[in-house]
Amino acid sequence: MKLQLHLRQGLVFPLILAVALGGLASWLGRISEIQTEEVKLNPYEPQYSMEGIDGRHFDTTGFLKEHLTAVRAWQLPDSKDVHLATPELKVYQESKQLYQVNSKEATYNTDNKQVLFEEKVVMTKAAEADRPEGVVRTDKLHVDTETRYAQTDAPVTFQYGQSHGSSVGMTYDHEKGLLNLPSRVKATIYDVKNL
Repeated sequence: MKLQLHLRQGLVFPLILAVALGGLASWLGRISEIQTEEVKLNPYEPQYSMEGIDGRHFDTTGFLKEHLTAVRAWQLPDSKDVHLATPELKVYQESKQLYQVNSKEATYNTDNKQVLFEEKVVMTKAAEADRPEGVVRTDKLHVDTETRYAQTDAPVTFQYGQSHGSSVGMTYDHEKGLLNLPSRVKATIYDVKNL
């Protein structure tokens, strides 16, 4: 009899200890869990809003590639578009400014790195040794910052040195150095070499 009682007492303590440690582990697990609740954001109110934007993008060799400033920027929930108030984009090659674009507002897509400038858009191509400054004004301009290609279907006015005119729509390919005015062009053209 003594042997059976001793055997039972020897099993009871480890069993009580295992149950107590299991309960303690369960209790610690519960108090260390972080309870999160997902809140649906209003799709019409900004998720992020910033004042006084000044962003710079450098190429792989360390030269300044793009410089974007804006009075204000905001992004709506679940959107890849960043909205900009009074933006100015300057595009560089080996830290030499190629052109800049200003407008009243713009939308920058973070996935494809394209910008849609709207309202009082002015694109200025910097003068080079053999080419004068060029200025294009329009109400809407789509700029691909990767390919350095700009285009619009809206009416434009342009000035290139002393040449000036207007058109409906335009494309500008910086790699080719080509401004294309597809329709309704009215212009006064001066030969840059004879000035």
